[in-house]
Amino acid sequence: MDERANNERPTNEDIAQKLIELHTILIVADYPELHAGRYPRLAYTISRMEESVADLVEQGRLEEEIQGVGGIVATIITEYVQTGTCSKLDEYASDIPQTIVELIPVPGLGAKTIKRLYDELGIDSLSALRSAIDEGKFEGVKGIGKKTIQNLDEYLNKHL
Repeated sequence: MDERANNERPTNEDIAQKLIELHTILIVADYPELHAGRYPRLAYTISRMEESVADLVEQGRLEEEIQGVGGIVATIITEYVQTGTCSKLDEYASDIPQTIVELIPVPGLGAKTIKRLYDELGIDSLSALRSAIDEGKFEGVKGIGKKTIQNLDEYLNKHL
């Protein structure tokens, strides 16, 4: 894999977003929630840190400076900082459509809901979400009421 150029170092927010993406992909790919659940918590911590996580990677200080970072997570973050991706994400993402990550920023759709929509309705992108709404596929889907559908519709009207 190509290493990142120095001027392309990810920000803490970039790293946090990649951890949220990893969490969602792991959940959709049936990875145990017990283990996947650490990534959103870590993303929250990293997004609020003042010190650059990329600097901590360069200094080899991830595990000592960020609570909850062990060897596996340090490897994931280091790979991302150095290459722009990580092997764990690539491994699990190969089993699901890459467009599933389009659903992550949609308000009201967490990883478990995205998994349910993918498993039950085949929704794997913003365009598939739009089609499902337009075709009335959410009728009777547990946990998806009229207000949620309205909110999804408003988001799609702005972003699609």
